[in-house]
Amino acid sequence: MTSVRVEALDPTDARSQAAINQFLSEMVELVGADVLEIDVAQEAKADSGRSFFLVALDDRDNVVGFGSLRQVGPKIGQIRRLWVNPVMRGRGIGRRMLSALEGAGAVAGFEFTRLEVYDAMSQAILLFETSGYVHVEPFEESPPDLRAYQKQLVAVALEDEPAP
Repeated sequence: MTSVRVEALDPTDARSQAAINQFLSEMVELVGADVLEIDVAQEAKADSGRSFFLVALDDRDNVVGFGSLRQVGPKIGQIRRLWVNPVMRGRGIGRRMLSALEGAGAVAGFEFTRLEVYDAMSQAILLFETSGYVHVEPFEESPPDLRAYQKQLVAVALEDEPAP
């Protein structure tokens, strides 16, 4: 089995870009979304506030998954993307990526994470629902086949700070 580690990587890195392009192509096939115009790397770099771009790297340093989280309000983060290469799915990589994004958000002081997912993405919906996300009303005007979810994060006390 291939070992995988999760870490930060510049979204403009060639390995990140290859994974992002594969994700965008998959989204077009899956939901017919016209997402090829989305510049995920620019989106990750341009986000105001705190933002995070994490990748899952295999033992050869190939990007086999990525996820991004951005601050969208006071103490609120939104997971904008979470993707795992189809040949690597079913190995817990998506759950590890989700957990790492949530951890980054908790350390950054986010109290909630939220996300949106298309109805056609049943595996992703199962991942989110079994990870504590609850279905909520849409955050903004959205297509009818886009579901909104939210999760309250557990506060993270840094070593030098007493827990609340």
